[in-house]
Amino acid sequence: MASAEQLPPEPIPRWLAVPSEANSAPVWSRPVAEPGGRPPAVWLLGAHGGAGVSTLEKMWAPAGDSRRGWPAADATPFVVIVSRMQVSGLDAAHQLALQHRAQKVGACSLLGLVTVAAAPGKPAVSVVRRREIVAAAAGTSWHIDWMPELLSTPLADLATWQPGYTAPAVKRLARPLPPTDAVPASAAGAIEDIFAAAREQWRLRKS
Repeated sequence: MASAEQLPPEPIPRWLAVPSEANSAPVWSRPVAEPGGRPPAVWLLGAHGGAGVSTLEKMWAPAGDSRRGWPAADATPFVVIVSRMQVSGLDAAHQLALQHRAQKVGACSLLGLVTVAAAPGKPAVSVVRRREIVAAAAGTSWHIDWMPELLSTPLADLATWQPGYTAPAVKRLARPLPPTDAVPASAAGAIEDIFAAAREQWRLRKS
C-alpha cells in the first residue's frame, strides 16, 4: 500500500488556481495616463467588454479606464475590477482577482470588485453565489443598481461625482432624479468608498 508521501498531490480547485497567461490581463509597462495630464485616483479594470467601465468613468471624476490591463507603470496604480452581474463576466473578474492574489500584477493594488446590474430585478441565485466567490477573492465589493435611464442617456450628459459631491435634495417619496441631474445613489456610494480606499493606500505608500 502506498504511503502518504507517495500519493499524488490534490489538484488545486479551479476557483483557487493561478490563472494561465491566456486568462490574465496584461501588466502595462508604460503609463496609461496621458502625458502631462492628471492621473486618476483609481483605475477601472474591465473584466470583459461591456462591463460598464465607460459609464462609470464618466460618472466618477477620480476614475480612469485602465484599458483592460494592470496600470503598473502609473503613479497611482490602485485598481477596481468591473464586471456585469452575469456568470461569464464574473468568471473573468475572478481570474483577475486571482492574478492579483498571485502577485502577477506589478505594483498594482486591488481595492475590490464593482459589479454592475445586467437587468432589472433580482439576479438568479447562481449568479449571486458566483459573485460572492469573486468578491471574497477581491477582498471588498460594491454593486451598482439597475437604472434604465442610463440606456438612453449619452455619456456626455451624465452627472459626475467628485470629492465633496452632494446629491441634490429630493422630496420625500419623489422619484429618483435622472442620471443627468444626479449620480445614482448606488454609484455615488460606491465611489465615495473607493476614493477613500485609494486615498488611504496613497497615504500608506507615502508614509
